[in-house]
Amino acid sequence: MKAWLGLGLTLAAVLAAAFAPWLASHDPLSANFAAFLKPPGTPGHPLGTDQLGRDLLARVLHGARLALFIGACTVVITALVGGTLGLIAGFVERWPSTALMRLADVQLSFPFILLALTINAIVGLGLRNIIISLSAAGWVIYARVVRGEVLSVKQREFVHAAAALGMSRWRLLFRHILPNVAPSIIVVASLQFSQFIVAEAAISFLGFGVQPPTPAWGSMLSESRDFLYIAWWLAAFPGAALALTALGVNLVGDWLRDTLDPKLRV
Repeated sequence: MKAWLGLGLTLAAVLAAAFAPWLASHDPLSANFAAFLKPPGTPGHPLGTDQLGRDLLARVLHGARLALFIGACTVVITALVGGTLGLIAGFVERWPSTALMRLADVQLSFPFILLALTINAIVGLGLRNIIISLSAAGWVIYARVVRGEVLSVKQREFVHAAAALGMSRWRLLFRHILPNVAPSIIVVASLQFSQFIVAEAAISFLGFGVQPPTPAWGSMLSESRDFLYIAWWLAAFPGAALALTALGVNLVGDWLRDTLDPKLRV
């Protein structure tokens, strides 16, 4: 049941993002001061309008596009970088492995969101830089998980048999070890996706992420703070979209974890 709920919520978010221009006829950036703070149900504005008269439905849907794009880009980058480093560290087992794990221990001593904020403050604002900061803060989970899996797979009999038959180290790595590690990478990616979406919203809420007037759920929540008592919908709909999307992705991640890699159950 939870898996179907998660798949439904995730699919709804993906479809809303993909068909945003057709689901909302208004331009999310177009201001109309004559439509200032219209409540939900107003003709032509199903979710109402914001403090500049912009259609809230259009902004929420286009915010979904941005959130899913950032989450997908960050997951791909962190999986490639962290997975590659974890493969090398687990397979080589010399000083690169030790150095990588010490670096990972240092990075894990900092809260994820604080580290991402710090990196974002260094590299600057904008869409590209928030992807860079989240990727730099998130690769370490993949590296640790993949390294542990590689160390386990290396001890299995079929790996020793392949090595005894003269298979090269690189072929052994990509032919036998990587396919057995891939399910763990997929599981971690599914669980990290929602974390990256929420982290992006938090960073944008604090003003360090995607800058207005670009519709982003975090910046929309930040802008709504001054109107909470007179326009509840400004915070309710972006917040609900963020919560439901994160919930859906988390449920899908839990299902993939239980299905593909039970060893990662907590």
